[in-house]
Amino acid sequence: MHKILVLFSLFFVALARPHLADNDGKVSVTQSTSGTYKYTVQLKDSSHSEERFPDGSVIGEYTILGDDGKPRTFKYTSGVGGFQIIDGPVPVAPVDNGVAPLPVQPLPQLSPVYGLPPFVPVEDTPEVKAAKEAFYAVYKSALDAAVADAH
Repeated sequence: MHKILVLFSLFFVALARPHLADNDGKVSVTQSTSGTYKYTVQLKDSSHSEERFPDGSVIGEYTILGDDGKPRTFKYTSGVGGFQIIDGPVPVAPVDNGVAPLPVQPLPQLSPVYGLPPFVPVEDTPEVKAAKEAFYAVYKSALDAAVADAH
């Protein structure tokens, strides 16, 4: 029974994997022992190509779909000066309008806070008091006997 369950599980796992058609994407990679490489990845809605030179510098470009559904292409370099976009719609930093944001206002407390009553120790019942006294009497006699045997 367990073998059949495992076999069916493997079958359904194989069916659940994503099926990509051959025309969904294209990957091309070349590299050398000197550390240079060139690769290109082309998908339906994006692409990326990059080339590394022997001095460690990199040039490349990638294309992605923007918020409006139009493709946006970014060309970049990377090397001693770091990563720099040399062509493409570079985002613009927000402009400081000189007005400070309003301070955060405290919200009213939505759930009530209940205080706990003061701590009052629990009184032993008469039965518990009697049991404690009997235990301590037996314990003291056993302790006295153990001390007497030790000497």
